[in-house]
Amino acid sequence: MSGSLEDELGDVLEKSRDGKGWTQSDLAQASGMSVSDISRMERYEFVPDDSVLKKLAEVLDLHVPSLIAVAKGTWAPKAIEPDPGPFEIICLDLFVGTYPVKCYLLICKATKTSAVIDTGGNPEAIIKKAKELNIKPEKILLTHAHFDHAGGLELLDKTYNCPAWIDKKEPRPSGSRDLRLLKDGETISLGNLNIEVLFTPGHTSGGVSYKIHDSVFSGDAIFAGSMGRANSSWSELYNSITQRLLTLPDHTRLLPGHGPATTVGEEKRHNPFFSISRGNN
Repeated sequence: MSGSLEDELGDVLEKSRDGKGWTQSDLAQASGMSVSDISRMERYEFVPDDSVLKKLAEVLDLHVPSLIAVAKGTWAPKAIEPDPGPFEIICLDLFVGTYPVKCYLLICKATKTSAVIDTGGNPEAIIKKAKELNIKPEKILLTHAHFDHAGGLELLDKTYNCPAWIDKKEPRPSGSRDLRLLKDGETISLGNLNIEVLFTPGHTSGGVSYKIHDSVFSGDAIFAGSMGRANSSWSELYNSITQRLLTLPDHTRLLPGHGPATTVGEEKRHNPFFSISRGNN
């Protein structure tokens, strides 16, 4: 599940500005750079030298070494080992148009009961993989309702005739004939497995993550080396990550909707937004 990062320097800068409520002009003024250079960085056209990256990190309250590593492409999370729990996780790299998105199949080893976590916009690939594995998913768990995560719901519903779950605060996606509403802390059973629901809003108003054993399907809340886009609330998303996800043990696996899998420990050490050493630049 390793691979290149979802976000580049430009994404991190834009999301950091969003957290401060800054325009590109505000960041230019605070950092002593030109608006043109800020714009070029956010369009992925320009990576400045380390001294400029250090200044940008300082004014945006980001961890300097982590921002430089993301900007220069010198860090990626180590490939994670499979969770030793009594289940199997299959990661599917799918595409909505040209945009990559990750969906997951969760399988109880003892009962072969399975669930789809996020449908993507390419449900045919999920159905094909399920046939190869000789499984028939009995649950669909959605982290949020954006099309790249829920766009395949209708075909999966027709194929498997199974219920789908989404948080009660999230807009209702179309396509499910049996849509069930979640609440924080709820437990969903899958064969012999128990899946815990973690309310992690901010990317959307009703975003959730699903925790099983030492693995968390985190949707678009956090990415390796970055965070999701705060379409609903930047402060809520930041708090969801710092108070719900990064408080888990360091070895906890984070399985996001985009980019490589990572761990809580990796993000506490290397994520520009969340590094535990941010104050010691």
